[in-house]
Amino acid sequence: MKKHVVMAASLLLVASSLFAYNPPAGGQNLLRLSSPFSLSGANSTAGGSVYEVIPSSVVTNPALSAFEQRIALDLGFTFMSDKNKEIEYDVMGVKGSSGSDTGAAFQVGATFPTRWCVPTFMVQGVFAPLGDMTLGNNILFTANVSKDITDKVSVGLGVTGGGYWYSVKDAVISVDESSSDWMLAANTGVFYNHGDLLFFKQVRFAATLMNLGKLYTKTKYKGIKGLEPNPVTGMEPVKVSMWPGIATPRGGVAFVILDTGSFKIGGSTDIAVPGFMDLAFDLGVGLEYSGLKFATFRFASAWELDVRELAEGSKNLIPSATLSVKFNMNTGANAAMAKRGWAQSELTAGAGWRNLYSDINAFSFGAVMKFGMEDKEPPVITLWDEEH
Repeated sequence: MKKHVVMAASLLLVASSLFAYNPPAGGQNLLRLSSPFSLSGANSTAGGSVYEVIPSSVVTNPALSAFEQRIALDLGFTFMSDKNKEIEYDVMGVKGSSGSDTGAAFQVGATFPTRWCVPTFMVQGVFAPLGDMTLGNNILFTANVSKDITDKVSVGLGVTGGGYWYSVKDAVISVDESSSDWMLAANTGVFYNHGDLLFFKQVRFAATLMNLGKLYTKTKYKGIKGLEPNPVTGMEPVKVSMWPGIATPRGGVAFVILDTGSFKIGGSTDIAVPGFMDLAFDLGVGLEYSGLKFATFRFASAWELDVRELAEGSKNLIPSATLSVKFNMNTGANAAMAKRGWAQSELTAGAGWRNLYSDINAFSFGAVMKFGMEDKEPPVITLWDEEH
């Protein structure tokens, strides 16, 4: 009898938690809106469909930057437009939609490899008080450190913090609220580069546990459940729950399907359980062409399915698209650059687009500079002097 009571209570608790789950649309991807590489990166914990690690990769997996050899700078900017075609409320014949019709996001990140570990630092701003994706205004920072354990395995630990503010005044739906909040959470991850497996090449596995700490809990307006009727005030937002999802586990695998030397096709797939109250699937595909001497071209696309968002009508089922080009820059004429071994550096520039929640379109631009060229030659070790 006691076992049945405990089981019933547990099921009731789970059901009530699921019912209370009401983050804003896009809340789980708050840190991935400010760069074209993140928008089409399929939230890949394993480094993407065609392996490429940049400073902003640590917001998906803190372990990814461990094998980076060069100082890297990462800049990104995203513009968001919300057409607001759908009517969000109809009160006594007055129809309309609350929220702004434009938003923006930016990021500045840097990775500084050392002989002991690889630190990464990022600052992001996300200003998206949109009618269909009410993320408010956010300033966020990330500090991350990663370390290779073997030549195939790495681990990472990061901290993300920041603040939120937003003010909503709408007499029609009886909303006159200002809210602010802060977050500070730890993130951890592991990465394993397996190598070739069956007919797949460059197979990589990864897992993370994110958002361990204090998250947003006082952002009042509005979640994926939208608005609900109130007999006194008319219409009002359903109470927003904690976001992003606390203690969110994510696991993924990425691989190259075809590699001809100058042309690659790769894929990635990830599964996440935000706050243990949702389920999200991410699929990615990438194409890379390096047959030209002066540049390498890459196309990336990603598709995401968030089960709870889809159930509440927040649809984002159209795949994203990002095109980027990577080329070498000769900086040997600058004595200071050449002295540091930066006679040549790599610059990657990209532009991306993603449809977010019916009427929202995001247009993103970014650039990543890696100083110097990657050392692909193993060190030569001489055990004794062979001269006689």
